[in-house]
Amino acid sequence: MTGEEDIAVVLIGHGSRLPYGKEVMEELRRRLEMRAVFKVVKTAFMQINTPGIEDALRELARSGVKNIIALPVFLADGAHTKEDIPEKLKAAFAGEWAEIGKDVNLIYGKPIGVDERIVDILIDRVKEAAAVR
Repeated sequence: MTGEEDIAVVLIGHGSRLPYGKEVMEELRRRLEMRAVFKVVKTAFMQINTPGIEDALRELARSGVKNIIALPVFLADGAHTKEDIPEKLKAAFAGEWAEIGKDVNLIYGKPIGVDERIVDILIDRVKEAAAVR
C-alpha cells in the first residue's frame, strides 16, 4: 500500500428505506472528502440504497484506482460485517469482473467499535436529551 493520497475509501452503510440513512452516509462522505486525506471517498450500501458495494468497487477499478479500503460504517461486528459484506467484496471482482480487479489492492477495514470519541458523542446526546425534559 502506498501513501494515503493513493487510497480510495468506500464507506459501507447498511441501506435504509428512510432517506435520512443515505443522507447521513453522504454527509459523512462529504466531511471525510473535505479533509483531503484520501484520493477518493465514495459511499456504498449493502442493500436498498445505491450504489451497491460491488458497483462502487467496480466503478473505482474502472477509473484506474488500485488501492481501495472498504470501511464498514457500523458500530460493532455482526453478521453483516463478518459475513455479508465480505461476500460482496469477493463478488465484486469475481467471474467476469476478475480482469478489472486483478491489480486492485482491496482491504477491508474494521467497524467503529469502542472509542473514547464515541463516548464523548454519547455524553453530548444525553445532555441534549436532558436539556429538553
